[in-house]
Amino acid sequence: MPVNFSPSLRLYQTLTLLAAAFMLLPLPVMQYVGEEGLMAMKSYEMFVRHDWLHPSILGMVWPHSPLWHWPVITISKIIGWEHVDIAVRLVSVMATWLSALCAGLMGRWLFSRSHAYAGWLSALVYLTLGEVAFWYGWLGYIDATFGMFIFTAIATLWRAFADEHAGWFIASLLLISLAFMAKNITAYALFGAAGLVLIWRLQRWHLLKKPVFLITGLLALSVPVLWQHFIVPAGESTATTTINDVLRNYAGYGVMAFIGHWLSFPLVFLFRALPVSLFLAWLWLRRKQQFLANDTITTLSLLLLICFLPFWISAGATPRYLVPLYGLVALLLTGLLLQLNRQHLRQAVMLMALIVVIKVPYSLGILPYIKDWMPERDVKVVAEEIMHLTDDAPLYSQNDVATGLAIAAYIDVWRQDRPPITWYTGNNPNAYIIAEVETPSLGRLVKMWPLRGDHVYLYRHTGKQSVTGAAQ
Repeated sequence: MPVNFSPSLRLYQTLTLLAAAFMLLPLPVMQYVGEEGLMAMKSYEMFVRHDWLHPSILGMVWPHSPLWHWPVITISKIIGWEHVDIAVRLVSVMATWLSALCAGLMGRWLFSRSHAYAGWLSALVYLTLGEVAFWYGWLGYIDATFGMFIFTAIATLWRAFADEHAGWFIASLLLISLAFMAKNITAYALFGAAGLVLIWRLQRWHLLKKPVFLITGLLALSVPVLWQHFIVPAGESTATTTINDVLRNYAGYGVMAFIGHWLSFPLVFLFRALPVSLFLAWLWLRRKQQFLANDTITTLSLLLLICFLPFWISAGATPRYLVPLYGLVALLLTGLLLQLNRQHLRQAVMLMALIVVIKVPYSLGILPYIKDWMPERDVKVVAEEIMHLTDDAPLYSQNDVATGLAIAAYIDVWRQDRPPITWYTGNNPNAYIIAEVETPSLGRLVKMWPLRGDHVYLYRHTGKQSVTGAAQ
């Protein structure tokens, strides 16, 4: 059945605003997913310790960047720490909104000559990308915020080089420094790679000779060095931590693992940018549309390629590493959409509208059922039972996997009159310990729960057993 309506400005605006609003749907419904408990715990411990620069996990300071936790702390102080699970997600949602705003502004700047509504279309494309709409756009991880800073930094760098404007350049340096403070130094690698592509494509090599560009650039590069010297605890290194994380994606894999990754990872990237990516691929494969690689499309393609390449050539990179690239993906897809005829463009808009509609049952029913409502998946019930069993006795943890951290994160904010749960070292002989694996040396087993594919053990230590174990 042919599609007869013509997308109007009002339709683009309505779908974009609905897609943005529906990002909020999972926030109050879902229990902690994956690392969300860890992120909530680090924020709460920073607040309790009044230490705004050094996140800690179960009382142990880790060389992680603190910036992401600051808005979590601020929001939690407003809505109450018992709702920190909402706060960690709200930070991601706000970052997603800002990324969509940047995509819209860049879309208008790049494509407004060919389409009056290009800005709204770019924002809509971003908000309906599968990876953004259904997962990382709202999930309480650092990735959405990290990606927002990197995308906006690259976008402002593009403006800086195109307009030869020092103000845009300084803004891009500030944004990429914030990306580093939110997560790690890999932000500079993506930013530098993108900068090389832009300065080459725009032929702005002469800007490197201008003092304002050269000096501010060197000052931005000094931020990680100054951070390491003045902020990171002695004996720790954010660079070393990041390098080790990167090397894990290359070391210990066989040849077939690399080949499998090289073949599958681009397809995973394409699939997670659905529906527009798959629709455009279908049109091209069926020879229903030929796409032209103009200057803007070529530049966007090269930017994506150079930023995608480090993750592609590895064997262990996961899709979450690609979150910073989805703003560029949205712009590239927008540029390709604007080459479609009216019928195909209408069909693409309908597919994006379908994503917006699907987001409602997905957020309120499908995802909560899979993650929380199925048997042996309710973390809150286990946390409540542990609180009941332990009462006022000291409670510690030797469980640093996602389920154990989620349990501790819930208990911490449910009993704010007591110190947060810390790692058990054996110094308190009369205590309860939440354990990851069966550990008879911790004492008497009080109860065991199967939970989300793991097991959670609660032990009562009375001082007669020896205690071993260290945080992983």
